[in-house]
Amino acid sequence: MLAGYRLGLLTVLGVAGLSTPANAADGIPGTATLSGTVRADSPFNAAQVYAKNHDKSMLYMVYSNDGRFSTVNLMPGGYEIWAEKGPLKSEHQMMRINAGESIEVNLAMQPGPEFPLTSKDRATGGAQFGQPAADGVQLLPYDELYPPGPGRDLAEATCIQCHGQTFLPTHQKTNAEWLVMIDVMLDPNGGFQEGRESALTVSPQEREILANFLTTNFGTDGPVRGLKIDAEYPLDEDVLSKGQFIEYLLPLAHNTDLYLRSKNLPGRHRLHGTDMDYSGNIWATNGIVGVVKLDPRTAQWSHYPYGMDTNNPEVDMYGIPKGDPESVWSNIFGHDMLVDSEENVYWMEYQGQHIGRLNSKTGKMERFAMDPEGLVVDERGVQGNIRGHSPHLDSNENVWFTAIRGNKIGKFDRETKNIVLWEIPTSHSFPYGIDMDKDDNVWFAELLGCKIAMFDPQTENFTEYPGLTSPCAINRITVDARGLIWYSVARPGKLGKLNPETGEQVEYDILPFTNVSASSPYGIIADRDDRIWFGDGGMGGALVNFDPDTEKFTYYPLPRQTDNPNLDTTRDGAIIYSTRSSRQAGIGIFYPDVSTMTEFGAFR
Repeated sequence: MLAGYRLGLLTVLGVAGLSTPANAADGIPGTATLSGTVRADSPFNAAQVYAKNHDKSMLYMVYSNDGRFSTVNLMPGGYEIWAEKGPLKSEHQMMRINAGESIEVNLAMQPGPEFPLTSKDRATGGAQFGQPAADGVQLLPYDELYPPGPGRDLAEATCIQCHGQTFLPTHQKTNAEWLVMIDVMLDPNGGFQEGRESALTVSPQEREILANFLTTNFGTDGPVRGLKIDAEYPLDEDVLSKGQFIEYLLPLAHNTDLYLRSKNLPGRHRLHGTDMDYSGNIWATNGIVGVVKLDPRTAQWSHYPYGMDTNNPEVDMYGIPKGDPESVWSNIFGHDMLVDSEENVYWMEYQGQHIGRLNSKTGKMERFAMDPEGLVVDERGVQGNIRGHSPHLDSNENVWFTAIRGNKIGKFDRETKNIVLWEIPTSHSFPYGIDMDKDDNVWFAELLGCKIAMFDPQTENFTEYPGLTSPCAINRITVDARGLIWYSVARPGKLGKLNPETGEQVEYDILPFTNVSASSPYGIIADRDDRIWFGDGGMGGALVNFDPDTEKFTYYPLPRQTDNPNLDTTRDGAIIYSTRSSRQAGIGIFYPDVSTMTEFGAFR
């Protein structure tokens, strides 16, 4: 048992130890319900109530409303149950819940320690709070973290403008290392600025001032510091309490620290891209392990390892050469993926330089070289270093994809198995998320190009639309049923909308209630009603809903600290997501109105 945590017998209201049969109308047959009260001596709003099924490794989470909560469709098993709200925690209580039972409990919260699985303590750090996880992180107001002066002025016009206010404290470097980073990011004759229409540059004198400022405040000899984020999401209990999260967790690797962001290592689960098949399963790319299938009806995982490729470049995706014990140069890293109507699973290799395909019925794996002759040159001038990113199917189920390094979009012809590549007009644009409209036009986000782009396969012409906030980083994109283009501006944290017919474009501030630049939107999807959903990792992790008619945001804090590279939506309106940066990998399903949940299977 973890030190500082209390496990107790569950308090069952009514006759202790007894339960009553659940009405079939209250949930899926063969499941149970859990409801009750949450209280504390101090006021709170929308407490998060957890029920972890240890038999199935499933984590249920709902929000309280006026001190009460209700969880439905619990699979039978041994449960750990508790509630949290900021510093307030309840005891972790254990019991077995059987099919057909309806249990009511009381949970009392008081100040207590963080629980590693669900920790959101900003003082302990973590990837989604903009500082490394470490003991004794100093959280400082903006003016203390970035002292006013010429150095800050330069940082705000360059580093902070692109990367946001929480990025720099995560990188402690020497003066020489900061100078190298400045050259990589800001040199107009090389690196990320080369060939840009409006390059961010600094003079030799400004280069020294900026490097000295960064070294003084974020050097290797100083303490670990981070930006103090006092803002909190405005939460509507009436709306949030209708929803329910279910996360399906993969086993932890040995000696895993739950407070640290997940990393791609051999044997370590790290889920990224997700997609549904046509049989109710959810598939995902799993770090450098392989692809995985989750059957949410049974909570059963199936694993399909990539294997190794000794023809990979001898320097891995982290820049570590072959021969270094930490190098993963011969591993394959599948980034995003999809499933076609025949339930073939495709993935794009960021490391491995192939498109992979798995026949899920036979288990046969094939790989197709994106650049078989090794002619593609990346942004650093390295030849043969193409790296795949995100795929999407056209109406004939050919696979279109972005190559984030190599500055290409491509098409894999399912019949001929040929691959064709097209160069993107903007140099070093870092093409990222991709979607297609009803006419099979290819839409994609340019992460560092700060543009939304469209490629017409008939004319082979590109059309680019600059973001309204520049410089920026646009990562993901979705096309709604009306043909409107929605995009995530990861930095500086905005939701964008483009009408291709009229050219009208608007970008919405995701956190209008604070001046802190803490939003970091990522995976995005339009649901059946053309409401927009996206994951935002900037304040610990949340699913955010945007209603285009009212232009109102609704925030749903996630069960665990994480970010969400991809989202999908089921035919019943549930939202599918992966918990990429959580140390314990998992796939989540969020039901915005759980009363509509009639099955565990995930169908498109």
